[in-house]
Formats: sequence, structure tokens, C-alpha cells
Amino acid sequence: MTKEPKEPIPAAQRFDGIIMRVTRKYASKLKNVDILILSPTHGLIPPEKKIPYSQPLGGGWKWNKVQFSKDKLEEARVTNLRVLKEILSKRQYCEIYVNVGKAMLQLIEGFEEMIPQNAKLTYARGRGIGPKIADMKNWMESKARC
Repeated sequence: MTKEPKEPIPAAQRFDGIIMRVTRKYASKLKNVDILILSPTHGLIPPEKKIPYSQPLGGGWKWNKVQFSKDKLEEARVTNLRVLKEILSKRQYCEIYVNVGKAMLQLIEGFEEMIPQNAKLTYARGRGIGPKIADMKNWMESKARC
């Protein structure tokens, strides 16, 4: 997460990990695709939402090491599922691509049940960040999604 500037900036700029760098690089080439960022602090947010700097949970950059209390996890999960339900009610999707690790997946656990049956659910493949980034890049570069 970028510490500067302290004032709110778009989430796509605030988060500066490898996933966001690849997403920023390819996002302008994507057509008919909505992107959401899953933040343990801010929940599911669009890339343009302005957010302030905040210390990463656990004081570090390892989101896969973040542990949530049961209460906080359930509160975040319910809020995130509500956001997803609202988004899914406004538009039909033929494919939904998800690139999150196990710890972050807890924050949207149960979302699969909300996906319309005719929509393809695709998870980033590979073990570790490198293969998952390569898979995401390939998905973004592919012309035919549905």
C-alpha cells in the first residue's frame, strides 16, 4: 500500500502490489469488464474509489498472513456479499474471474452461491503469486471470455 499521499486517492493507485500493477497495466485494454478490489480494511471496492492511507493489517504487506477475528470476519463477509449481490443485480455477467488468496477468500466466502448459473466462475490458477499473476495476465489478454 502506497503511504504517500496521505489524502485519499483511487484504490487502484493506493494499492501497489504486483496484482494491482498488472491490473493497471491491462485494465485499459479490457472491454466490458468490471474490476473490484478486495481490501480487508475497505471491503469490496471499485478501483476508482478514493481511500486514505492506513497501516496494513498486521503491520506488514503479507495479506496471506492476515488473520481475522471471527466477529470481524463475519461482519466483513456479510458486507462484501451485500455489495456483490447489489452489483450482480444490476448487470448480467458471463464470467467472473477471482484472484485472491485463501485468507482473503474468507472475506467473500459463500459468494459462489450468488453467481447466476449461466455465468462461468474462474479462479486464478497456480500455487503462489507468480503463477496466479501469469494466469490473470493471460485471462486479461484473452479475447474471448464467453
